[in-house]
Amino acid sequence: MVALRKSETINLRIDAGTRDVIARAAEISGKSLTAFMTEAAFATAQKELLDQRFIGVDATVFDAVEDLLGEPAQVNEKLSALLKSNREWLD
Repeated sequence: MVALRKSETINLRIDAGTRDVIARAAEISGKSLTAFMTEAAFATAQKELLDQRFIGVDATVFDAVEDLLGEPAQVNEKLSALLKSNREWLD
């Protein structure tokens, strides 16, 4: 496997206590401080991005939404009129 050359740098300032905790965790896991911080930041970033895409709900809420989606659509006269109106700003 070819190792990717790392060319980007991130600088941050943290207090000594925080650095010591991170350094101890990196050492225990057998990783360099850079590798440990990169993996932790990457995992946290992925989770945050996924949290923006998926909304977890309990079974009751899911079933209620699913039932509503299964019902026939209702005509909304005001919405229909709006969609049929002349939209000069689109031209």
